[in-house]
Amino acid sequence: MSEGYEEDLAMYEESQRLEHRQLDRESLLKPISEIAYPRNPLSFPPDAKLGEVLEQMAEKHLGAVLIVENDKLVGIFAERDLLVKRLFDGKSLDRPVRDFMTPDPDCLTPDDPIAFGLNRMVEGGYRHVPLIRPDKSVVGILIMRDVIAYVESFFPVVAINVPPHSEYNPPDHDREGA
Repeated sequence: MSEGYEEDLAMYEESQRLEHRQLDRESLLKPISEIAYPRNPLSFPPDAKLGEVLEQMAEKHLGAVLIVENDKLVGIFAERDLLVKRLFDGKSLDRPVRDFMTPDPDCLTPDDPIAFGLNRMVEGGYRHVPLIRPDKSVVGILIMRDVIAYVESFFPVVAINVPPHSEYNPPDHDREGA
């Protein structure tokens, strides 16, 4: 960073009278309910056709949907399932999503700490974790981008003022394979 960057940043923060928040242990021990997450995630019954599920996911730009039966979570179907199970060949579109979902996924509650959600996502390699009540009814879904947005909210000026390109990612780079 340039030498004047820190000084310019401090002047900007002062002029905007931005609240200084600290990302600390206390911030990460707050409940997941402090994060803005989808409260009514898209869900399907286990016998829904895979093609219908994929169509809705694509239309709504979703990375995962919940599989619910009798108002209880029974599974999750994510874009990773599509790739790992090689469903891109189109031969399985008429089969039920239950054949491809991850049954009994790891879940959290809105009362669990944000740090616990982060840990679960990192350790499990998840980008989506269902949020449920003790009776397994769905409350919502925690999405990695929402956790990142929460963390980023502690550094708004830094994140907003990042140049759109770096020396390693110039604006005219070849997008193929990106």
